[in-house]
Amino acid sequence: MKPEEIFGNLTAFQHALAGHFDWLHRWYQAILHRDSGATIPDAAAAVCPFDQWLRRAERTEFAAFPGFVSLGVQHEAVHDKAEQLSVRARAGQTVTTSDYETLMVSVLDFGATAQALEREVWTALATVDPLTGLGNRQSMRTHLIGERDRAIRQKQPLSLALTDIDHFKRVNDTFGHAQGDKVLREVAQVLRNTVRPYDVVYRYGGEEFLICLPGTSVEVGAQVLERIRTNIEALQLDDDKGAPIPVTATFGIAAITAETSIEDAMEQADKALYDGKRGGRNRVVIYDGD
Repeated sequence: MKPEEIFGNLTAFQHALAGHFDWLHRWYQAILHRDSGATIPDAAAAVCPFDQWLRRAERTEFAAFPGFVSLGVQHEAVHDKAEQLSVRARAGQTVTTSDYETLMVSVLDFGATAQALEREVWTALATVDPLTGLGNRQSMRTHLIGERDRAIRQKQPLSLALTDIDHFKRVNDTFGHAQGDKVLREVAQVLRNTVRPYDVVYRYGGEEFLICLPGTSVEVGAQVLERIRTNIEALQLDDDKGAPIPVTATFGIAAITAETSIEDAMEQADKALYDGKRGGRNRVVIYDGD
């Protein structure tokens, strides 16, 4: 997830929503005062800001939220029902209270779905690290507990890994914090692109990341981490003056079992990570129980 893109779409969503209800108010006033010579609007042909936002948002991550499709359907239903009333009004037919009530049901449904979608978006943003777009620690523990319970229930292996960018303080001190942020984003992108679809990556804090590897023994997990390590080492990053920024990372991995709590596994992975740093960094270390 790209938080900055979601924030931008959320702001545009709120403006488009206000524009939709402005359009609805103008339409209602024209229908209400048609006897005084007001022009009855063509609801089907009207350009609604919300419709324009929907078409743009379809090509963004905003469209992945569950309420997005329903909102589009309900927005179209409001316009369809408004146009039906416009046609009757232009033909001089009576628009009854029941007709208005039918429209209002659609309007209320649309408004409720819009509010629910906005809550979905804010909830998602609250669990995402704004710099890297990865999950943050707020959402991590609940997910890990769920994965542990499922692994125990299905008698499947489960591994947890911690990774730390090597000499990250030196990167910040030498190249500046803006370049350090760029390194964090690039490493997060490598993690996101290299793990398998069912693996989950979190920004654990600072320059440290946590990787959850369901259905994976520590031996197989170490192979996954080795691919990630190689891809991070292969990054070709430069600062604003073209000076190369070397980037490597160290990994520690441990198993989560019925006898191992999430906290125990994290402590074990951290010990393996420390052993990797002490052994020269830029390597993958499996916790061996010692």
